[in-house]
Amino acid sequence: MGLWGRGREGPAAPVQAANPAEEQFQRAMALANQERHAEALSAFRRVLELDPRYQPEMVRYGMALALEELGDSDRAVTELENVLSINPAHVDARFMLGTIHARRNRLEHAIQEYEAVLRMRPGHELAGEMKRSIARWRLDLSGGPIARFREELSEFIAQAERRFSVRLDFTEESLRVLDGLIDGGWTPAAGGVGVLHLAGTYIGEVMVRNLGGRWSVAPAVEESEITGLGATGIRPFFIALDKFRRGRAAPLYETYQAIRAQLGGAGAQV
Repeated sequence: MGLWGRGREGPAAPVQAANPAEEQFQRAMALANQERHAEALSAFRRVLELDPRYQPEMVRYGMALALEELGDSDRAVTELENVLSINPAHVDARFMLGTIHARRNRLEHAIQEYEAVLRMRPGHELAGEMKRSIARWRLDLSGGPIARFREELSEFIAQAERRFSVRLDFTEESLRVLDGLIDGGWTPAAGGVGVLHLAGTYIGEVMVRNLGGRWSVAPAVEESEITGLGATGIRPFFIALDKFRRGRAAPLYETYQAIRAQLGGAGAQV
C-alpha cells in the first residue's frame, strides 16, 4: 500500500452541536419529576426563550402542571388554553382544564371538557368517574329536585307559622324551632318521606345562607351535599335522618354548631 493509501482518512465529520432548547427541556422535565415545581416552571420558560418552536405543546403543558401545583390556577388555565390552541386533541390538557373548571364551579365548561375527553378517549382510566361527575353536574345545573324541595319548603314554612305560630327564618337559632317540631311529633311516620326532605332542605339552606357553600345534587337526592365548606361535603338529608331516628339525642342546632366550629366559624373555605 502506498503512502497515500495507508491510513488515509477523510476530513473529520463536524461535531453536532447540542440543541440548547432540548437540553433545557430535559432539565425542566427532570425538575418536574422531582416535584421542584418553581424551578421546573422557570426551566420550561427558558425553553421558550431559547426556541419558541421547540415542542411548544409539551413545554406549555409542563408549565400548566407546574403553575397548578404552585396554586396559580389562573395562569395554569391560560397555558392549558395555549396547549389546546396548538393541539385541540390533547386529552390530558382537556381533563386538567375540566377539573379546574369544576373546582371553580364553572360546571358548563367542566362538562364540555370532560365530554371532549370521553369522545377522544372512551377507554380513559377515569371514564367512569367523569361520567358520574357529568351526571351530577347536570343535576346541579338543572336544580331540579332541590328547586322542588325549596318550593315545598316555602309552603311548609308558611303553614308552620299559621298552624304552630313558629317562625322558620333560616337563622341558626331557627334550628332550635325545627328541633322542637320534630321532638313534638312532626316525623316521617306522621308526614311521610316528604317530611325528611323538608327538614333536610331546611338544614342545607341554613348552611348555605349562613356558612356559604352550595348545593351539589346527587342522582340519589338524599345523598346531595353542601360543598365548599372544607375538604368534604356535608349531607343535610343524613343529618335530618339522624335527628328523626334519635330524636332529642341528636339536636339539629348542636349538630350545626359543631359543623360551624369545625370550619372555624369563618364560613365557606375555598
